[in-house]
Amino acid sequence: MAYLAIAIAGAALIAAAAALVLAWQAKQLSAPERLEQLEALITQQAPSEILTRVEVDLAQLHDQVDGLEEFAQEINRRLDTAVQRVGLSRFNSSEEIGGELSFALTLLDARNHGMIITALTDHRGTRAFIRGIVSGEPQHPLLGYEKTSLQQALKA
Repeated sequence: MAYLAIAIAGAALIAAAAALVLAWQAKQLSAPERLEQLEALITQQAPSEILTRVEVDLAQLHDQVDGLEEFAQEINRRLDTAVQRVGLSRFNSSEEIGGELSFALTLLDARNHGMIITALTDHRGTRAFIRGIVSGEPQHPLLGYEKTSLQQALKA
């Protein structure tokens, strides 16, 4: 019987401690300084202020996107004159030397303007020639391997 009384007293003590903890937490939540902090936080994060900041951020992003678009257009203008198509034809310029040491290399830009560099190699050395290409058309008559190189570049 004494154990039952001690057990009931222990349970009452635990219940009282829990009630004290809950009362302390409720007091903390309703403390005036806590409410002021919450009010200040709500005021700082007012929807109108958030919307204003978002509008400013969007305006800055819009300006940055405009700048990037201008930059991309400038890069595209520059790339029009960069080598974009390449053709290569290797061959033996004479029966005396093998290994396809001679070649015709075609380099064209986006408008198909460019050149064919031809290098002929034999026992005496290597001779190089350049032929201009305008809108995919040669300015001078081409040899067979130069025509092959040009066709490769135009198809690239």
